[in-house]
Amino acid sequence: MAATIIYWGMTFALIGWGVWNLIFSIIYLKNKENSNLWFFAILNTLTVLCGLLFWWVFNNHGWQEYWLVKATTTNSLLGGVLIAYVVLIVAQVILGREPKVKTAQ
Repeated sequence: MAATIIYWGMTFALIGWGVWNLIFSIIYLKNKENSNLWFFAILNTLTVLCGLLFWWVFNNHGWQEYWLVKATTTNSLLGGVLIAYVVLIVAQVILGREPKVKTAQ
């Protein structure tokens, strides 16, 4: 039971954080504050690393039983969320670049 609650709690937390980041990324793009996207890209990279570690542990039945006494079945939703994070990070890095200011001649 605890393994199921932890798995789905982490999955929904990652989805919520991703939606939150997507909304603020759109707001910053609209306001031409592109450099803020770099900060979100760094935070999302750390989030993906934590999510990959979580996904790795939960895809190993033996580790689930070791850490949580019981195991739960996993599905591909968490993997899809992590792939969406990678796409979001790449978009934030590309769109976060500021255009070079031309110097006066």
